[in-house]
Amino acid sequence: MGSNSTAIDVVSEFRFAVIGTGGMAASMMSTFAQAGVGVTAVASRDHERAHRFASTFGIPIASKSLGALLQNNEVDAVYVANSNEEHARTAIAALEAGKAVLCEKPLAVSAAEAERVAEASRRTGNLCMEAIWTLFLPAYRRFIGLARTKTCGVPDHLFADFGYPIRQSASPSLFSPTGGVLLDRGIYLVALALKVLGPVERVDARLSLTAHGVDNHASLQLSHSGGSQSQLSASLTSLMSNTATLACSDGIVRLEAPLIGAETVSVQLMSAERITPPDPALPLRLRRRLVRRLHQIYPLRRLKRIIPEARREHLSYGKDQYLPQLKHFLDLMKMGANESGVVPMEFSLAIQRVIDQARADHKR
Repeated sequence: MGSNSTAIDVVSEFRFAVIGTGGMAASMMSTFAQAGVGVTAVASRDHERAHRFASTFGIPIASKSLGALLQNNEVDAVYVANSNEEHARTAIAALEAGKAVLCEKPLAVSAAEAERVAEASRRTGNLCMEAIWTLFLPAYRRFIGLARTKTCGVPDHLFADFGYPIRQSASPSLFSPTGGVLLDRGIYLVALALKVLGPVERVDARLSLTAHGVDNHASLQLSHSGGSQSQLSASLTSLMSNTATLACSDGIVRLEAPLIGAETVSVQLMSAERITPPDPALPLRLRRRLVRRLHQIYPLRRLKRIIPEARREHLSYGKDQYLPQLKHFLDLMKMGANESGVVPMEFSLAIQRVIDQARADHKR
C-alpha cells in the first residue's frame, strides 16, 4: 500500500494497531514513528477512512472489523482513539483478545463503564492505561514532586483552569452527548488535583449547558480528604489563564501557560522580610511605621514589581509532547506489567467518579 509519510525505523519489538482515524490518531502516528514503533493495522467503522489513513501513514492493514483486527497475531497492543462512547467497549474487546491497551482519554463516559474496563484488565491480566499524557511531562512531574516534598510548605489550595473558545462546527464531537468540557478538558484538571492533593471527599459543581444539554463550561470545587481544596474551571466558550497555581504555607508553585503542554514551573517562596519585620532591634511600633513609609514611596513599589520574585524552571518535553507517555507504556510492556504506576486503573476510576459527582451535583 502506498504511503505519503516518512518510513518508520522500527526499533521496538512491539507492534501496534490504531483504532480510530481522527485527529488524535493522526497525531500519534508521528509519536509512534519517533519511538520506533511499528503500526501494522488500523481499524475504523468507515472502511474508506481506514484505507485513506493506512495509505497516508504506510500501514499494511486497513480494516472495518475490530474483531478481525484483534485476532491478528501481528498486533501486540492497540491504541484506542475512536469516539468517546466506543472507548470502553473497544478496550474491553482488546483486553479479552490478549492485547495491551493504551486508551485515549476518557477511558469511559461514566464511572460504571470505567469499572468494567478495570475489571477486564484485572481478569485478563493484560495491560491497560488511560492516555493522560500531561502527567508524563517533565514540568508536571516537577510540579507534582514539589507538592509532595513540600518544598513551599504544606499544599493547601489548587487553582487551575483550561479553556479557550471553540466553534461547534470545528469540533462537533466535543458538543455531542458523549463529549462535553468535563470529559475533554476537565479530566486534565481533575487528574492534576488528585495527583497533588489526593482523594476527593466532596464535589461542588456548576455547569453551563448547551441547548442539547452538553456541558460547555464547568466550575468545580473539590474538597480533598486531607482538608485541602481545589478550584477548577474548564471551558469550551471562554479564554482562561490556562495555568495551575498551588498555594502552600510558605509559598506557591505554578505551572505556567499553556497549562496543557506546560514546560515551565515557577516557585515563589515567602521571603524572610515578609515573615519578620525589618531590623528587630527597633521597637515594634517604629518597625511598622518604617514599613508603611517605605511602602508609600512609589519608585520602591515599582522596583519591587519589576524584580522577578519567582524562580522559573524550563523543562522541555523535546520534539513530541506525547512521547514521554508512549515510552512509559512501552517500558510497562517490556516489564510485563498490567498496570501503570502513574495512571493506574484506580486513578482513572477516581477521575470518573469526580466527573460523575460533578454532573450529579449540578442537577441538584
